[in-house]
Amino acid sequence: MNQMYFQSVDSAQDPNLDYVFKLYTSAFPISERRDWPQLLSMIGNRREMDLNLILEGDRIIGFVILWHLRGWDYIEHFAIDPDQRGKSYGEKVMQMLLKDTRLILEVEPPETTDAVRRIRFYEKLGLYCLEVPYQQPCYRDPEREYKLILMSNYPQESVDLYLSVIKEIKEKVYGRQ
Repeated sequence: MNQMYFQSVDSAQDPNLDYVFKLYTSAFPISERRDWPQLLSMIGNRREMDLNLILEGDRIIGFVILWHLRGWDYIEHFAIDPDQRGKSYGEKVMQMLLKDTRLILEVEPPETTDAVRRIRFYEKLGLYCLEVPYQQPCYRDPEREYKLILMSNYPQESVDLYLSVIKEIKEKVYGRQ
């Protein structure tokens, strides 16, 4: 088995973006993703954002979009190729991301089988649902928000700290005040 690693995409002309586009648009509903041209314009122009290919050897198996905030890494999008699912890649990637960082991410409330499965997956890796209200801003309509749950591997932080992280996510990731 080859070693798994991340490779940063630093240019909107990277030929691997065709693969990312297909996976991005198939893995996330339109309400949960940016317009593709907007995402392309951010690559290499937002120092706090990294779009990383996930590779095993020379084969791309997925991607993750990370935001480096003050003391936290925020996962905006994370997807493994459907042909590679069931091989523990998601777990291995998360273990790599969790190493030496305070991580925060969004999940849907446990109202569907898939949402419950996702929450359990992250809990198994040591993340906890945070007891802080959170509304994800809509990418396409500034008047809309979606009730989601934040999860983190640092659940013992203060509510005030989480509120400041949420403020930073909304400002930097979603461009909202």
